[in-house]
Amino acid sequence: MKPDNKYIRKVLSGVLCLMVVANVQIIKGQEYTDSVVIDTIVESWSDRVIEKLTLLAQEADRSYYNTGISIYDLTGDSLIFAYNQQKMMRPASTQKVLTAISALDVLGTSHNYRTAVYADGKIAADEKGVQTLNGDIYVIGDFDPKLAVTHLKEIAKAVKAAGIGRINGNLYADLSMKDTLCLGNGWCWDDEQPYLTPLSLGGDAYECKPTKINRYSPARNFLQALSRQLEAEHISTNGIGTATYRPTGNSKLICTIVHTVEDILMQMMKDSDNLYAESMFFQLAADQKKGIGWKDCAAVVESVIEKTGFPAAYVKVADGCGLSLYDYVTASLHIALLRYAYQHEEIFTPLYKTLPIAGIDGTLEKRMTSGAARNNVRAKTGTVTGVSALTGYVTASNGNLLAFSIINNGNRTAAEARAFQDRICQVLAE
Repeated sequence: MKPDNKYIRKVLSGVLCLMVVANVQIIKGQEYTDSVVIDTIVESWSDRVIEKLTLLAQEADRSYYNTGISIYDLTGDSLIFAYNQQKMMRPASTQKVLTAISALDVLGTSHNYRTAVYADGKIAADEKGVQTLNGDIYVIGDFDPKLAVTHLKEIAKAVKAAGIGRINGNLYADLSMKDTLCLGNGWCWDDEQPYLTPLSLGGDAYECKPTKINRYSPARNFLQALSRQLEAEHISTNGIGTATYRPTGNSKLICTIVHTVEDILMQMMKDSDNLYAESMFFQLAADQKKGIGWKDCAAVVESVIEKTGFPAAYVKVADGCGLSLYDYVTASLHIALLRYAYQHEEIFTPLYKTLPIAGIDGTLEKRMTSGAARNNVRAKTGTVTGVSALTGYVTASNGNLLAFSIINNGNRTAAEARAFQDRICQVLAE
């Protein structure tokens, strides 16, 4: 009797999968085990796709750099494919997925960043009849990365509207929301990195030029710019400085600049903005106490990871954006978080719409510009020297939504790792 070709293909697929994933931990539901469930893998996906993924994994196995892959069928609630999914690797900017999901879970989209401006003192006419604040103006920073010169104009106009024509005192920046470290834990000094201060003017937080910003006192740039806006409203001050402020009986709230988590999330994810990611990382613990540090924020992210059932021993959270040399994740952690988001609509909906779209926008605008992956894959990219990663969602040809994570470490160029990732995405989208 002639053997059935379809049966032969299934057997071969199972053998090939066994070859590449035999030593890899497999997730089934919330259970983490060293066993390989070949029947589940083969039956939950077409032979053609499994064979292609297997060949790609074998290619990765022969490569000089390290690769971790995990692919999960969210609609069918089953693992499709895994290769080195429990190997701990550096995530680069896919670390922002951890930060985003944690913020959406703990804070929600409507949580406010609040930059408050207070006048402390009494207002009275001076000898020339000018309404004078005999006291100081305090700006309490909340690490809002969207603060811009237009907001300084709003503050100056609000001061004038409060009946203040002159400030017989100083402008103070309250930076007590976080610790005094300007750089993140484990950041390289020669990376292009933002300076982590509760008060900055967006992109100026990346500058380190004498005329733009003082690296060791970055809030000075903010206060100098505010002073110029006050002068434009013909309001003079005595000087600028930093001080911790708590409202007193003489305090008057002048105005509050407000942005929400939802406002911050889009640029953080689409453009992979490190300043926006670190601001959200610190916002996670902002209500706990004054002077929070990275450990306080990391503890919040780890608490969200624990909700997914993922073992905390297989992750190291050192910052919110992925610049740190100390960040370590696994492909299976990415999947656990993407599954958790998918199971909670209030997380999944805002997360999904902020992920870059292949061939369309963000950091995926120039990738996967053709084929089934175009305008289908929605994923966060990650790139630093020697690291490239991609994690997110893709809709398969059978209509099922898949979560995937591909992490490459030790690659000479980002281009070769990205090409490998794009090939996997095209297979998943077919």
